[in-house]
Amino acid sequence: MQIYKKGQGSRTRAVAALSAVAIAAFGIYEAYFLWATGAGFIVAAVIMLVGVAGTGAYLSLINPRTSEFLIETQAELKKVAWPGKQEVKGSTAVVIGTTVLLGLFLFFVDYILAVFTKVIQVYPT
Repeated sequence: MQIYKKGQGSRTRAVAALSAVAIAAFGIYEAYFLWATGAGFIVAAVIMLVGVAGTGAYLSLINPRTSEFLIETQAELKKVAWPGKQEVKGSTAVVIGTTVLLGLFLFFVDYILAVFTKVIQVYPT
């Protein structure tokens, strides 16, 4: 088998292949604690290595449709205008501030409604 369009989209394809290998490694790690030793662990390890890691590597490196998608993804990411550090800080502050204010608002509305339902005895004690 030959790598489809060798050199193009190398970063995204490598990340996709490594992600499949990492998922397989995590599966083997979990299978070890589930079965520890014996045939169950060996079967799980083979399935993870051949099935998950092999399929992920095949799809990200050799399969034309998936490779094209990853190549195009990397090309599009190069076109993105990433915000500067100050803009990220400002946007983050706005999001955190809005979240805190909305949380406080919901807390007070909930508190007022709880007191109101207690006064009109919606939930008898």
